[in-house]
Formats: sequence, structure tokens, C-alpha cells
Amino acid sequence: MDIQTWLAFVSATFVLSTIPGPSVLVVTGQAIANGRRSALICILGELLGGVCLMVVSLLGVGAALAASPFAFQALKWFGVLFLMYMGLKALWFATRPAAAGKGGEHVASSFRAGFLTSVLNPKSLVFYLAFLSQFVDISAPLRPQYIVLVLTAASVAGLVLGGYALLAARLRKHISAASAQRKASGISGLFYIAGGAYVAITR
Repeated sequence: MDIQTWLAFVSATFVLSTIPGPSVLVVTGQAIANGRRSALICILGELLGGVCLMVVSLLGVGAALAASPFAFQALKWFGVLFLMYMGLKALWFATRPAAAGKGGEHVASSFRAGFLTSVLNPKSLVFYLAFLSQFVDISAPLRPQYIVLVLTAASVAGLVLGGYALLAARLRKHISAASAQRKASGISGLFYIAGGAYVAITR
């Protein structure tokens, strides 16, 4: 892979990563509900899930999933239900007198939310298979190229999601000043539900 191809891949990945999708909505929701630290933990989960998806896509699982409408739809709706569950859970906490939980619980739930949001999106499997293949030189060794592409995509996505998280964390300060961990939890729940709706309505 030459430098021009790599730069084109970086540019394309950056543009695609900035488009709000389930990952952006979930990370933003974590930042608003639980703060910057939880959002960064969520991003780590997202990135690990994304790396897993890219690897299995390159191994051919994405193509197999694309060829099986039932499996694709089953995974898609499982992901939708997970995001909706997280959203309703956050909204329920928003109605409680104390919405805050233990720090350790936030870390585990934030990482889990990021990871599952990533791996339960079958469109990403198919997308990665089609997208990554555009930047692979089949006349050169494939493994080094795959490693570069996966690490680059994860790095760019991490930077973009980190930017969203920082902006949302700044918004949280204003919400907290107004009084509301519960309001923050409610807003977080709406972001989760929006992420689930996004997965549900897109093909």
C-alpha cells in the first residue's frame, strides 16, 4: 500500500466517522449521563468491537452474513433491542431520586455498551468488507495491509468519537449546573433510543 492510498483511506474514514450513527449517539449519551471518563471507556469498547468486526469481515464473515438475510436481520434486530433496552433503562433511572451509580458499574456498563453497540450492527460487517477491499492491493502481501487498515480505521474512529465525547461532556456541565443527573440520564436514554431507531430504519 502506497502513501497516497493510505492518505485516501484516512480521509474517507474520517469523513465516514464524523457522520452521526449509533456509535456516536451511544458515546454522546454516555458522556452526558456519566461524564467524560465513562465516554472514553465506551469508546474503548466501541474500538475493540470495531476491530473485531473488521477482522471477521476480512475473514469472510461479512460476505456470509450478506448472503443470509435471516442471519442479517436477526443480528440487526438483536442490536436494536439492546439499544432500546439501554435507552429505557436510562429513562427509568431518570425517574429515580438518585440516578448515579457506582463508579465500577459505570465502567463496566460503559465498556459493554460501546462494545455491543459496535458488534451488534450487521451493516458494519458488510460495510467493512466492501469498504476495506477498495484500498487493498491484491498484488502485494495482504496481511500487512489488513493490519495497517484496521489500526488506521480504529485510530481515526477513536479520535472522532473522542471529539464527540468531549463536546458532550462540556454540555453535561451545563446540565449538572441546572441540577440534573436525572435530566442527564434522561437525555442519555433518548440518545440510546435514537441509536436503536437509526439501526432499525437503515438497510
